[in-house]
Amino acid sequence: MFAGAFSSGFARGAAAPAGAGFAGAFAGAFAGVGAVAPVAGYICPMTAQAALAGGAGWSLAGHGVRIGGALLIGQAGKVFAFVSPESAAAGVEGARAVGLREAALIASIDPATAAGWKVKKRAKLAVIAAHVVNAAARQADAARRAALLAEADFALSKWAA
Repeated sequence: MFAGAFSSGFARGAAAPAGAGFAGAFAGAFAGVGAVAPVAGYICPMTAQAALAGGAGWSLAGHGVRIGGALLIGQAGKVFAFVSPESAAAGVEGARAVGLREAALIASIDPATAAGWKVKKRAKLAVIAAHVVNAAARQADAARRAALLAEADFALSKWAA
């Protein structure tokens, strides 16, 4: 089912037309959701980082963490498990700080340098997004699969502007 949905646009490494591809294909599905909104009760690392930088709250959930009310899962779909509340707090604070530093960095450099930096970041994030889509294809839980696909979409659109 999942593979069939993507076979025409992504088969054998086919290039997508400008403005299309994974992010374009799912733009309608995520319209109105917002770039950092949790999907189906789960949130992945990049979207969690953006949510935390935007002021979202967090809480412990057993050995896991809820960010903005959604359970944090990794890019393979597994729930993040922290050894202690202190390690969870350090992880959350680190993610929030990285998001804030990225925003400050991009605002502090000249536009030409920023454009070059964004091109490099987009290339790296496209590779990550492909891995996340592959993980979503193997995920049996529909809610986690939706969060993984939202993560891939976020990765592809993060530095687009």
